[in-house]
Parts: sequence; C-alpha cells; structure tokens
Amino acid sequence: MAEQQETRGSAESVRTLTRMLCAVSDDVFSPAAMRQAQLLLLDTIGCGIAGAGEPVARAVADVALQGGGKAECVVIGQAQKAGMLSAVLANGAAVRVLDLNDYLVGDSKGQPETAGHPSDNIPVALAAGEARGCSGAAILESIVIGYELYARAQRLISQGGAWDAVTVSGLVAASMGGRLLRLDEDRLAHALALGLVRSATPAVVRSGHISAAKSIANALVAQAGTQAALLAERGITGPLPILDHARGLRDVFCDADITHLTAPIGANSAILRAHVKAYPCINTGQSAVAAALKLRAMMKDRIEDIAGIDLVMADYAVIKRHQEDPGRLRPNSREAADHSFPFLVAVTLLDGAFGLAQFEGKRWQDSRVKMLMEKIAMSRDAGWNARAPGAFPCRLRARFPDGQQFEAEIDYPPGFSRAGLDADAVIDKFHAVTAPHLDRPARERIVDAIMEFHHSPSTGELSAAVGTQGIAK
Repeated sequence: MAEQQETRGSAESVRTLTRMLCAVSDDVFSPAAMRQAQLLLLDTIGCGIAGAGEPVARAVADVALQGGGKAECVVIGQAQKAGMLSAVLANGAAVRVLDLNDYLVGDSKGQPETAGHPSDNIPVALAAGEARGCSGAAILESIVIGYELYARAQRLISQGGAWDAVTVSGLVAASMGGRLLRLDEDRLAHALALGLVRSATPAVVRSGHISAAKSIANALVAQAGTQAALLAERGITGPLPILDHARGLRDVFCDADITHLTAPIGANSAILRAHVKAYPCINTGQSAVAAALKLRAMMKDRIEDIAGIDLVMADYAVIKRHQEDPGRLRPNSREAADHSFPFLVAVTLLDGAFGLAQFEGKRWQDSRVKMLMEKIAMSRDAGWNARAPGAFPCRLRARFPDGQQFEAEIDYPPGFSRAGLDADAVIDKFHAVTAPHLDRPARERIVDAIMEFHHSPSTGELSAAVGTQGIAK
C-alpha cells in the first residue's frame, strides 16, 4: 500500500507516529502500568454494568444488536453476543452514560485542564481482543498504549474550542484495534488515517443544554476507529497527510507541537496518572460533591434555613468555562445536571448523599432543589491554584440569617490518584455500583477474572463472567 499515490502533502506525522507505536519498548508495560490497567478495566466494566440499563444505553444496544455480524463479543447488559463493531458501540455507551468512569487531568498553558476519559476506549480493546483471541496481557498492553496516545492527543486539541475532546478517539481506537489485529506498520498507518477521517466531533455535544449525544459521542468515534483498523487490515488506504495537510485535521490538532504526539513513550506513561470517579458527575465537580457531603454533616437539618452558599473553586480557565456555561446553571436534562455545579451541591446538601438515585424523578426540576440552587453564588480563588495543584478543589460556605456560617473544603476528592490507584477503593466502588444488578458471587467472578487477567491466555473467563450479568439479579 505504501507505493500507492498519497494525497498531496506531508504524511510525516502519521508515519512517525506509526513507527513509534510499532517500536514500543517493554519498559512501557511495567508491573505498575499493567496493574493500573487492570484496576481501570475493573472500574470501566463496573461503570458499564451500572449503566447498561439506562434508557440511552439500552437504545444504543438495541440498535447495535440489529447490526448483524458474527456474534463473537460480549455486550454488557445483554445475554447475547455481537460483532466487534456493535460491541464497541454498545459497550462504549454503557460505560459512559452515567459519567462515572475515569478521567485524566491535563495541562493547558500551565493550568490544569480536563483531559477526557480514556477508559471510553477500553471497549475497543475488549472487543478486538475477544474477536481475535488475544491474551489478557496483550489487551492490557493495548490499554496502556491507548491511555498514552489519548493523553498526548488531548493536548493538541483546544479545550473550550470548536472541537470536542472525543475527536482524539478516532486515532486512539484505530491504534488499539490495529495493535490487537496485529497490523504491520504500513496497514497501521492507514488505520490511523482512516480513523481520523471520521473522528472530528463538534463541541456542541458537551455545551449548553447537553443532549444524549454526550453519552454516545465517544462510542461512535471509537466504533469508526475500530472499523478503520478492520478496513486497513483488508488493504483499504487512508489519507496519510491528514494531520499535516491544510485540508486535513491540522487545524483541529493545533494547540501544541505535533511532535509531542510522536515522541517515544517512556516508562512513566499516562495510565499511571489516571483517576477514578467517586461520584457520577463531571470530574471538575468531584470535589464540590465531596465538600457538600462534608458540609451537610456539619449543618444536619438546617438546610431550609440557609440564606446563601458560596461555592469557591480554583481560578482556572476550565472552571470559569464550566461555571459560566448557561446550560449548566439551570439544567434541563440528566446530561446537563451531572455537569452543573449548582445542581450537584444543592441536591447533595438536601439528600446528604450523591449517587445515581439523586437523578431519579428528574430532580433538577424539583422545586426544593431549584430554590437551593438559586442561593448558590459561584466564584474562583487563585489561592487554590497553589494549594491543590493539578486538581479541581472546592470550598463551600453556608451562611445563615443569624450570621452563623459553616465551611467545608476539599483539596483532592476521593478517587484522585497521586501515587497510583488504591486497589481496595476501586474494588469497593465496583461492588457498590454493580450490587443492584449482580449478586455477590457474580461480582466476585468478574473481580477475580480481571485481577488475574494478565495471566489469561484469552478473554474467555472474563467474557463468561461479564456475560452472566445478561441475566437479571
């Protein structure tokens, strides 16, 4: 295929990236990185099991299962299997729909910035690995590579700009899928190019009155990226200059030097910097929820008497963007509510808890919730920037008519990892979110299969364990 005429322009970036991916050193797959990949795989499958019954995830699964193809890949929440592409779509939606899966914190012009959810592409590794009979270790290695490539590509997209961060997954999914399909260097290059062709996603999917597209945007891109790998395997070519050409995606991936994407991967890869969520909401809101829980414990039953609430966060561009988004101030959908700081704080203070139950009955429309939201004044304090670097901290202060005040602060929320993920915390979260759907023995089978996955010759044991949840508890 290399001899075929390429679109006019330089193919240097795609070619250089492909050479780097084909020459990854075994040092990248350190015991720490592989252990982290196992824990993130467990967290991701737990999120998928918890989310599979949600209306959006069910609808996507229904459509995906109509797509035909060889029934070879497990579909979370379904007793039947599906083809590789259908499984990527259905599982991607289930994992993402509750906004409970992992996240990265990136860097933009010296400030922390949201850097997306690399676990959104774990369904690619599971489906491609199962379809091609790959070992557990090979699948975990593809996840490690996927996290690194995802983190690097995120730095190239302007956050808050015209393009949504899931755009990077066309590149990431094609790379992960191509690795597990064992594509040679030339075919992998064309897989990346083909994956990028269908990747560009407008930022409106995560702006204003957020629609269900937020929950399925990455799944759609990941499915296209996986399909790109399958097409390249059959000799289909893509526009290799897509990252360099003026009529390609050069202006989409333009927020940093492109060589950052193609540099060799070191032992300290991005997967070691991943965090898991304790609460089903946006990552910038994790500390706000934790602070609200702490504040509620101080005030007990005095919620109705509150005169005002000061919600103070770090003075970062991403926080300003999220605080000032009109659609998040008065949310009118589940997707907008889990991105709304006022809703997250108000419903947590009222209920003394925050989980999936806090979205039931469209609580963002509840008069008590809305009344308390109106009492919240949001601001930013640059002092937080130095106190909790690399995080999205929060201070809440409740003021009462008699002058009394209560204050709660959270520097780093539960699940934030500064020295690797806490295995016990990840396992506890898995049991907590899946308990409504699986009995204890079924949950333990999944945990055991994943914690031994690096020794597994195939996905057989894990797929069988996950497949048991197609039967209602």
